Amino acid sequence: MEIVIALFVLVGGSIAFSAWIKNKSSDSPRPAEIQDVPDNSSCVRKCLACGHEGEMNTWLSNYKAPKFIAVAGFLLGYIPGLIFLAVYWGKFKCPGCGAVGKNQQISN
Repeated sequence: MEIVIALFVLVGGSIAFSAWIKNKSSDSPRPAEIQDVPDNSSCVRKCLACGHEGEMNTWLSNYKAPKFIAVAGFLLGYIPGLIFLAVYWGKFKCPGCGAVGKNQQISN
């Protein structure tokens, strides 16, 4: 069983490393900028816990603590990391009170 896990880590790690190197190389083509697509990492929302209205960032992609928790979950057994990502994917954090996922988008 340990051999399977070691092979999984080695193969997955080498694929991720080679993709990272290819993405960082200077000769790789740059993606074209699209002007009409809104930025999904932050948007104007209203917190249901404290009433704060303003721009909120996604919790997983903009803060260090959830990234650390996700990596620790994957290292401790893979399933805990997947569960953590499934629960907190796409949740926004309120800058006023710190509530995660207790907000709604304000319609224009």
